[in-house]
Amino acid sequence: MGIRLIKSYARSWVGAADYLISQIEAEKVRKGQLLWIDAQCDGDAVSYCYLVAYWDDAFKTTEGVGTIKYDLQNATSSWESFYDHAVNVIKFLQPKNVISITGSTSVPPVTVLFVFYYEDAPAASQDIRHCAVEKLSWESAATHIIYELESKGAKAGQLIGIDAHNNLKEGSGRFAAFWNASLPALGDLRKDDYLKRVSKNDMDSWADQYEFARNHIQNVNYSHPIAVFGATSCVNMSTASTAVSWFTYGLISAAGNGVTNVFYAEDKVSKVELDKEKMEEKNFVADTQDKRFVNANSTAIEQKWMTSEEKTATTSSVFNFTHKEGVTLTPNATFTFGLPEGAEAALGLSLAFTKELTWQQTDSVMKSVTNKNTYEESFIIPPEHVAVCRVYTDRTELTAPYTMTFKSGRTSTGTWTGKKDVVNMLPVFFPINTSEEVIQEKLKTLRTPQH
Repeated sequence: MGIRLIKSYARSWVGAADYLISQIEAEKVRKGQLLWIDAQCDGDAVSYCYLVAYWDDAFKTTEGVGTIKYDLQNATSSWESFYDHAVNVIKFLQPKNVISITGSTSVPPVTVLFVFYYEDAPAASQDIRHCAVEKLSWESAATHIIYELESKGAKAGQLIGIDAHNNLKEGSGRFAAFWNASLPALGDLRKDDYLKRVSKNDMDSWADQYEFARNHIQNVNYSHPIAVFGATSCVNMSTASTAVSWFTYGLISAAGNGVTNVFYAEDKVSKVELDKEKMEEKNFVADTQDKRFVNANSTAIEQKWMTSEEKTATTSSVFNFTHKEGVTLTPNATFTFGLPEGAEAALGLSLAFTKELTWQQTDSVMKSVTNKNTYEESFIIPPEHVAVCRVYTDRTELTAPYTMTFKSGRTSTGTWTGKKDVVNMLPVFFPINTSEEVIQEKLKTLRTPQH
């Protein structure tokens, strides 16, 4: 089905959060599929507490459902003190287990900030950082939070999420962003238009705001792997809503009752690595074909066994990637692939081999080779003899787990297969009057396919 959402509301934040989690568990949403959980409130003296979760049911994973926990701050404290507390929670969480950091106005002057995460073994302390921007205009705040992230040194591969919230429904637009500086930097956030955003600012219901975010994530996901850094909503100057969806960021103007922002990235493969320690090699005969040549003359003749077309394909190397888990590449996505040390020789390729490959296409590297150590291009048939040439394919097959790392830091895993086929020939000679039965018995002793 693709991108789905689950909604929850209650008179208390704890009630809304507990019910949302129960619904996520009922839907059997697996770890890795959940994109973002967002909090929002109408900001009145008597208000409902709203939570919405976005998830991708097409995301491949062998992970189980997992146990979702949350840390909730619900007080009149400053946003900065909320952020500092959230940092102290996140820095001991494994990066893959952080779901979202989301805040909201509540019954004034109370505000709230959640950290949603999966329960797991703690991580060693990490360098979690944050920044925030508050502007009278939501459009201005959205633009400036991206510049603020960049000026503070946040990089692609490190971003955790961005959230929209405010103190009062009539208040300024505020965005807070968190990133993990302990993770590898995989590029600049704004380079090549990596970080994108769309927005919605109107008087539509929360349900309409959520659908705007869901639909945009879905539409982008059809053509590109999409990295979602939030789907965040906030009330804007009235009882209407502001929904912001951050795949890699998105937001629009402020003059209205509700604003929805989608911040996202059309994710690209940053690197592809093979697990050399788990690489396996097999060598076997993959295919055979018998060719017959008759010399009824009283003198010997020279016979060529290959046509020029056959000769150009005597050696070929083929690569194939089979996706098993994680991000799914879209058709025609490209990436650069290089072989680890030792694999080049096994596949008959040069050292430091790299190639630009296209997803969902098996890539072949054809090489014209005359392997004179194994066979000659021609042979001599004795007078009044039949030559049976057993043409066989010697195959070397390498398999290894692969990991594709995307610019967002997400991964895709599966099995890589590399094959090298070398076509060889072995001639066997029989007197011209030899019975077919004798010929067949002899051929059984030659090299045959092994599967």
